[in-house]
Formats: sequence, C-alpha cells, structure tokens
Amino acid sequence: MRQPFRCLVCCGTRIPNAWTHLPTHCLDGAGRMNMSKISTEIQQLHDKACAQGDEQYVDPATGYIVLTRLAHERRGECCGNACRHCPYDWKNVRSRSGRLSSFVLLLILALSAHAIYAQPERTLCDTVSAFVPGSGQHTGQGATFFPRNVFTGPAPTARGDVPSTDPREICSLGLGGSITIGLRTKVIVDREGTDLTIFENAFFYNGGRVFAEPARIELSKDGLSWIEVPYDSLTLSGLAGLSPTLDPEASNPATCGGTAVDLATVGIDSVRWIRLTDVTRYILNNPKSPFYDPTLSGFDLDAVIAWHTASRAFEVQIEQDPATGLTHIGSPSDVDMRVYDVGANLVITRHLPAGVHTVDIRDLAPGCYFIVLSNGIITRTLKVQV
Repeated sequence: MRQPFRCLVCCGTRIPNAWTHLPTHCLDGAGRMNMSKISTEIQQLHDKACAQGDEQYVDPATGYIVLTRLAHERRGECCGNACRHCPYDWKNVRSRSGRLSSFVLLLILALSAHAIYAQPERTLCDTVSAFVPGSGQHTGQGATFFPRNVFTGPAPTARGDVPSTDPREICSLGLGGSITIGLRTKVIVDREGTDLTIFENAFFYNGGRVFAEPARIELSKDGLSWIEVPYDSLTLSGLAGLSPTLDPEASNPATCGGTAVDLATVGIDSVRWIRLTDVTRYILNNPKSPFYDPTLSGFDLDAVIAWHTASRAFEVQIEQDPATGLTHIGSPSDVDMRVYDVGANLVITRHLPAGVHTVDIRDLAPGCYFIVLSNGIITRTLKVQV
C-alpha cells in the first residue's frame, strides 16, 4: 500500500496528494514559515538537540536529518532552501507570497518521492573504523580477506546446523577482540521492529545446543559517545552471537536468524557505528553455563545488516579505506581541505566542490597526518596513517 504524503519542510505530518497545496501548507498569510505547523514532538527534538549543541536531529516521521537553528546561525545567513528551523524568516527564499522557488519545490518533490516509495531495505554495513584482534583464533583477519569478508552479507553456506569457516566470509575477533563497523553514506534509524541484525558463526549441535561465542554490542552516532545494549552476563541475553543464521539470503528480519537489535530498546533514534567486543570468556570461565564448550575461541563476525536507514546527505563525510589507504570525502556543499603533519605544519590545501571525492595522499612521507575539512558550518577531522 502506498504510504501517505508527508510534509518534509515544516511538520512531517500527512498532507493531501497535491503538490500545489504544499507551499501554502508551510506558509502563513504573509508568506513566512508557519511555526505553528511544527508539532510539539518535533520542537522538543529540536530544542533538545540545540541544548546539547547538536547541529542536526532525525525527523521521526521521515527518517531524514534536519538542521537545527544552531547550524543555520553558524552559517550566518539564510541559505534560501526553506529550512524548517531557519532563524532568518526565510529571508532568501524566493516568492514568499505562497509559491516556493523552483529549486526548493524540486527538492521537496525528490525527497517526498523517496519517502513515499522507499520501503525497508537490506543495507549491508560497508566500512570499518577500528579492529583490535584478540587472542587465539585469527581466521579472516589478514589483508587478503579483511575487511571485505564482513561486507558481503551472511555466508551463503551458513544454516542453523552448518557453520561457516570460510575466511572470505567471516572474520574471527579472537578472545577479547573488538571491531567497529558501520555505514559509509547512511545512518540506521529507529523504526518499527528490528532495525539491524548481527550475524555470527553460531550453530546448533549435540541435540539442539548452541555453539555460541558472544559479543557485547555498543551503538554510536559519531564513534565517540557510545550506548551499550543491556545484557545479562549469566544468561547472555542481550549479547550478539547466540542465534544461528537461518536464511543466508537475509530477505526478512523476522526469519533470517542472527541477533536482532531494535534501537527503541536502548532509547536512541539513529546510529552509524556498531562496536562488537568478544566476551566468550564469560562462558569459558563458567563450566556450568549451558553454552560451555572448551573449544570456544571467540566471536566470528559474518555480517551486519541494517533494515531501516536514512541518507547522511547533510553531513560532511571523511573516511580512510583501510584496504587501500585512499581517503573518501563527501559533502553536499563546497569544502576546504587542509592536511597537517604531526608538527601542525600545513602540507596540502585544496578546495573541493560539492560531491564525492577520492583523495590520495600516499605520496607524502610516511607518518601520521590530520585531514581537516570545513564547509563554513561543519568541521571534520580525520587522523590517517601514510
């Protein structure tokens, strides 16, 4: 069934299926942003974000990232895009008498079309920001396979009673090891039901016992502040790695197996990063555990799938590919790039137009460098090794 049209400019509520109605829906009689159309929930989300110093929040109705008043004030002037929390009275938005500028209308049409027709989709995590191997097992850790082996989806041979040992499909963390995996261009958002599923090499054996090598789950929006998924160290409830893969095609979160995570259970509206830390010693140190097996050797990551995602289109993005050493940069606006060495000496400066870029600094002298991006509103810094 078609989803209802929703206003993406002011309130996110349902609107008639008529684009000509949209401009007047968002404007008052004087052609200004109609603040009364912003719901109490939206306003509270916005005020909370501002109180925390955040420049954005996720709209619960659409899943899109919305800029806060702080972001606009740091810009210093109206951008002309009819932003929801514009503090400049839409000063530079054309035709305030009831018809939005053609650019804004086209933007609304594009975003709304996506919101109407997009259904929950299978999105594989596609970037790793940190990996700390533990002791013991090291299958799939070498550069020949890692990190590609955790980006390919559940191992095609995996079933409830058939584990996968193929290093092309899994990466063993080892006892006490950890990995931070996420999405390059999207965020996982909280919607009804399972928001992400973690697949490990668990399987049934000996009459229904589960060969389980669990991991603690932590979630983060920025890779700096983390929220831990609650768990019980005795029953292991809440940990990843207890549920075998049932359907390697993973087309339905309700039937594919793996460890399901609903962001609502931890009270977070969106995440980009998932950190998994092996805690198999909880079992090895307790011979009375129903999961005890002396051959346990640590969590084996197969894949992480996100079911509900939204674009990170309004963020400046910068990441280094650990496999190639290349740096990937994405920005919706022009951005200035500066590269500094550890002595704070400027070694590269470059202006990049809006879009996605691959930057190669591998010809610099070996060492540590800091890449700093700024678009006048947001500054991002990445430490890289050459």
